[in-house]
Amino acid sequence: MRIRRFTGLASAVLAIGIARPSTAAQTTHAEAKARVEAKDAKTHNKLKTEGVPTAAGAVAGGAAAGPAGAFAGAKMGHAAGTVIHGVKKHHDIKEVEKHGTPRHRVIRRTRPARTRPTARRHTLR
Repeated sequence: MRIRRFTGLASAVLAIGIARPSTAAQTTHAEAKARVEAKDAKTHNKLKTEGVPTAAGAVAGGAAAGPAGAFAGAKMGHAAGTVIHGVKKHHDIKEVEKHGTPRHRVIRRTRPARTRPTARRHTLR
């Protein structure tokens, strides 16, 4: 007897869940890609994720092997930056498809301890 009640209740809940429209804000791949590319263009993300490793590779290579090393280091840094940017862009597109907006990455910064200026410190008298 109890099983029949439970199956009837489960069937009713399932039917209501299927009939109700989804509240998730899912978008198509093309829309998500356009949103992510527009956001990246505004904040120069591609420049930052590809330019910084390129410069770092050029400096490291130049310090290690001179001009030829700088060129090789810049090429390797650029390749690494391109891969990093591609992975980040793919992840952001998937997040926009799933949630409708890209998730904000929270950067937690700790505040430095407040110190008094030296002129206001109390001295022994």
